[in-house]
Amino acid sequence: MNRINEKFAELKQKQEKGLIGFIMAGQPDFQTGVDCARTLEDAGCDILEIGVPYSDPIADGDVIEKAHFKGVEQGMNMSQALEFMSAIRDKCALPLVMFSYFNPIFRRGMPKFVQELKSAGGSAAIIPDIPLEERVRYESDDLDIIPMLAPSSNADRISQTDKAARSFIYCVSVAGVTGIRNQLPDLQDYLQRVRANTTHPLAVGFGISSPEQIIALKDYVDALVVGSVLVKTIEQYAEEKTLLFRELNNTMSSLKKAAR
Repeated sequence: MNRINEKFAELKQKQEKGLIGFIMAGQPDFQTGVDCARTLEDAGCDILEIGVPYSDPIADGDVIEKAHFKGVEQGMNMSQALEFMSAIRDKCALPLVMFSYFNPIFRRGMPKFVQELKSAGGSAAIIPDIPLEERVRYESDDLDIIPMLAPSSNADRISQTDKAARSFIYCVSVAGVTGIRNQLPDLQDYLQRVRANTTHPLAVGFGISSPEQIIALKDYVDALVVGSVLVKTIEQYAEEKTLLFRELNNTMSSLKKAAR
């Protein structure tokens, strides 16, 4: 089993839900970003997604989109993102997932990317703009590509996604983009439908940013993904490191408390 499978097995044994955090590679700067990852781990984060800045982040809302553009302006690319992941692996025991749009991977070459991701300590990749039908062209025994499901998915689509999954399935909460949302749609029927047609652990993300939302959803999934609220905190306190680590700790701790 890879680190992600081991983490879900551990969470199941402890009878608690996992929290999957998201940060953008190299932000607010390389070393502080690594320290942010360590802070999140200490506060209860179970799995960490590391985003690769990209110029056309079609699945992301305002907060993470801004972080993408800032990273591109700073010259952060796939090579540096892999170095960032490796630096986090040296400091943290968290399972690490790389979130990248497909173009940077395609330009690098999938075989090279797979080996470099493994060398950097990554356990999987999320590639939101690869359709399920295209995965077969790029799948590798050495790469776990986390599949994503939309609320509109029918039973056949859900079953196909389950066959493609290795560690877990990412259930998108809305037919839209990432972002902090005060209200989420009623997801009970959707998540129960996915559960009925899958065998893998389920994570739900896009818009989750409060303990109340986690409490409302945790009975239907195995993990919850929080991203925009963490990225926004990093941006807000980038120049005040003590406040940054305190606020990240407080945010993640309160979310993890809700997940237990």
